Amino acid sequence: MLNNSIIKIGTRGSPLALRQASEIKKILKKVKIIKIKTTGDQITNQPLASIGGKGLFTKEIDKELINKNIDIAVHSLKDVPTIIPSEFNLTYILPRGAAEDVLISNNNVKDINSLPEKCTVGTSSPRRYAQIKRIRPDIKIFPIRGNINTRINKVKNKEVTATILALAGINRLKIKTPYSILNYKECMPAASQGIIGISYLKTNAEIQELLNNLVNKETQYQALGERAVLNVIKGDCHSPIAVASSLSKNQITISAKIFSSDGKEMIEDNKTDIIKNAENLGNDIGNNLLKMGALKILKL
Repeated sequence: MLNNSIIKIGTRGSPLALRQASEIKKILKKVKIIKIKTTGDQITNQPLASIGGKGLFTKEIDKELINKNIDIAVHSLKDVPTIIPSEFNLTYILPRGAAEDVLISNNNVKDINSLPEKCTVGTSSPRRYAQIKRIRPDIKIFPIRGNINTRINKVKNKEVTATILALAGINRLKIKTPYSILNYKECMPAASQGIIGISYLKTNAEIQELLNNLVNKETQYQALGERAVLNVIKGDCHSPIAVASSLSKNQITISAKIFSSDGKEMIEDNKTDIIKNAENLGNDIGNNLLKMGALKILKL
């Protein structure tokens, strides 16, 4: 029984992944964290989109779950493919972290528009690339990957003028560096940014019962709604798609934007409904975007 045994958590070995697993450990108590090397962590000199997408951060961990070497896996939800293996459930027991992106630059400028002319911004995200280019076509994009500190050091060492990172990661690692929070008009985040997801085998009834009693309903509905948009469009890390949501009392508002790869074209939609309808709301937005030409813009 779980009451008498250690729960084995599988996670990537990056500082952020380990911090997130530690947050889960605080709630579940009797836990052993197992670091798993993923292909996405081993290949850092190529953009994810060109070597298989964000699934490279999860496939080895998925294998460990299927082989029952771990009981649960902890992920940054934005790294989890929209369609997961049918053997798994996804759940959420922590409150959502900050969803916004932040700009870290040599001169600590307040927004993308304030960056120097023809400067270089480091990012390998098609979503960030498109949004930067939409505002500032003159900016050169330099592909960079690696953990948060690696990317911040690229700015400190003046290899790039600036980079854009997720605020949730900065906060969780308590990194002290100047940054400016980007509003959604400049840079809308990725679907599920700031959410920590837990996957586990559907057949593991004890884990399911334990986690079901701990579900954070607000986080769950935001995750379901935002991921539904991606699922309808069949979007992945190759796709410059931004999705965000906000909660007010018993209502959820979901907003989504789709960009062409160069940022010149953009379509958007947003809708509000009661929170329990979050997944249907995401589906509706996804279907509306399809009618507006999403596949043509994304070249899918």
